[in-house]
Amino acid sequence: MHFSKLLLLTLFTTASFGYELKVNKTFEENLESDRMELHFSFIAKKKSAKETKELLHPAIAIIKQHPQCKGGGYTLSPEYNYKSSKRELLGFVGRANFECSFKEVEEIDDITTFFDTQTNLELQQAPIKWVVGKENIKIAKTSLELKAIRYAKEYAQILKKENIAQCHEKKVEIHTSSSVMHEAQAMLMAKSSMETPTKEPTLISINATYEFECQ
Repeated sequence: MHFSKLLLLTLFTTASFGYELKVNKTFEENLESDRMELHFSFIAKKKSAKETKELLHPAIAIIKQHPQCKGGGYTLSPEYNYKSSKRELLGFVGRANFECSFKEVEEIDDITTFFDTQTNLELQQAPIKWVVGKENIKIAKTSLELKAIRYAKEYAQILKKENIAQCHEKKVEIHTSSSVMHEAQAMLMAKSSMETPTKEPTLISINATYEFECQ
């Protein structure tokens, strides 16, 4: 093994002529994405708050019928025009938010068809993306954490086998700010363009810091 490839290896001399060894290491795993995710909002604008809500409520009720989508909370706020230091009420703006999770684009055909027919609602959406289910991410992170813990003993054994040092584990710190990386795929919320985005692997990673006492 070429130890020049090890990350951030630092030696500190101690009073007993031993030293401390610090090592940082990243553990990664690529997971196959198993579902797609879509976040979207729709906006209604009318002269009165009542008229705005009359547009929002039926649309929210229709989307809530689909088990693939969660959400439905909305905000309602006045919209003003300022002219010559005077404030003029233009109307009210309502925004409802949803998040959908599905494995096939066809699962949300009814939703996209609904918005194709709506002329009084403005649709805004984030790009559709492939993601890994939360339970699978949790399992992968636990596996990486166990691998990181075992690495402490493995590393000490490597140092001993290569006659580099006699070390024993002092401290292992696994950083909880693990990362999940995936590629987003841009897609318009229109039935004619609802094609399955390209599936990219999802990278799960955690970082660990090791401290050893060596002779």
